[in-house]
Amino acid sequence: MKSEKYLFDTYALLFWYTREHVSKEFISYFDRQHDSGGLFVSSISFWELALLAKRDRIEIGNVESWRIELLSNTNILLLEPSASEMIQSVDLPDYHKDPFDRLLIVQANNLQAKLVSRDVNIARYSVSVFWK
Repeated sequence: MKSEKYLFDTYALLFWYTREHVSKEFISYFDRQHDSGGLFVSSISFWELALLAKRDRIEIGNVESWRIELLSNTNILLLEPSASEMIQSVDLPDYHKDPFDRLLIVQANNLQAKLVSRDVNIARYSVSVFWK
């Protein structure tokens, strides 16, 4: 049986890993998905986390250390955006202005993964969105 693929948006990744601001059901569901090897994160999420930390919108002391810890202690697979995906993200309809989310939409579609996000604007695109 083919396992599902899930690409975390930045906040979903943060919430799952820190076990904060999400339900126990969300945590246990993605813990099970983690064990099957179906979780992905885009490198752009670490860029967004660094920007959020700099603006004091999240509390992560050292984003680089947090990134290394996350990738060392999980089997989450890291996706690097391609130039083609960056261009495709610009060509999306303008429902959502956030360039990070637009790129995640393209990456999720190209990976044939569900995008884990509670952002209602993302659901306006032709992308499979998942929030537990």
